[in-house]
Amino acid sequence: MKINTALFYALLLLWNNCDLLDEQVIDISGKVTNDGDPVGGAIVLLVNGTDISDGLSLTNGSISMSNGKYTIFDVDPGDYYVLAIEDNNGNQEFDADTDRLGFHGVVPENLDLIPDEITVDDSDLENIDIVDLYSLE
Repeated sequence: MKINTALFYALLLLWNNCDLLDEQVIDISGKVTNDGDPVGGAIVLLVNGTDISDGLSLTNGSISMSNGKYTIFDVDPGDYYVLAIEDNNGNQEFDADTDRLGFHGVVPENLDLIPDEITVDDSDLENIDIVDLYSLE
């Protein structure tokens, strides 16, 4: 296979001048479980606060796989809470009468009922797990 030399150098020049190469892409990953069992199909979101009654300001999200694992790609630096919603009716909205939710850092057996805020700076965050989901009804 012969490569056109001019085309090669043009692509190389574009590659070297691409601003995207200088940016670091930061990912957040973890697992959603409930009573130790993986929760697949949960909507996992980065949110700016924990007050559900005021609505949620969404920034980025993902869907958990059947083993409960999720990855949120290309996260901007900042402070977030990680929320999982088990969307039982599949409408991709939170319905208090059918869906359950949980926050990262809430571990009831340790009496830790306050969600943990995470800080995204210059590296990936792993093991950002949600261990229990709760109904608001």
